[in-house]
Amino acid sequence: MKKRDKIKVIEAGQDLFRTKGYYNTGTEEILQKADYPRSSFYYHFKSKEGFASQVLDHYGNDAEKKYIEILTDENLGSPLTRLKYFTSMMIETISKNEFKAECLIQKFSIECAANNEVLCDSTNQQLKKVLNVIEDCIELGQNENEIRKDIEAYRLAEFFQAQWYGSYIFGRLQKDISPFESNMKMVFNYMEG
Repeated sequence: MKKRDKIKVIEAGQDLFRTKGYYNTGTEEILQKADYPRSSFYYHFKSKEGFASQVLDHYGNDAEKKYIEILTDENLGSPLTRLKYFTSMMIETISKNEFKAECLIQKFSIECAANNEVLCDSTNQQLKKVLNVIEDCIELGQNENEIRKDIEAYRLAEFFQAQWYGSYIFGRLQKDISPFESNMKMVFNYMEG
């Protein structure tokens, strides 16, 4: 299989899973969107579940790169400033997309974690990648005395991400970005040293 063909079908699956979810996306729909042969799909991915795991890996690697790019860029300011910048950038994207294309890690966490062990494990691996990047940024902020030190950096990273996901869901239900924005302001108030 050509690498570009594999990437094309993975990206088609990623788009569909982000907008429709795992269970509402059929294999036929993925194949049609990517113009990809059924026999190649099952030869290379074995199953829809195996395919979804590779889609998650692709998505997680891209998400990790995006987080690293912003949260390690000292030109954007201090670690806390970088977290705030990242949050405002994502809020702008979410608002522009009207909550229609959510984080695949979040989507699979909600949809598959309770009833699909393979996808639960794959999702958790991708979440840990992102949490590690956030943790590193928070740790730097703690060293600079701008983020509270009485809570471990990894626990604050989990708090940050959990509030992020919860705020997203609440905002989507309300069809309003303002609860998301106000909740994230409270998150930063809580985290500041």
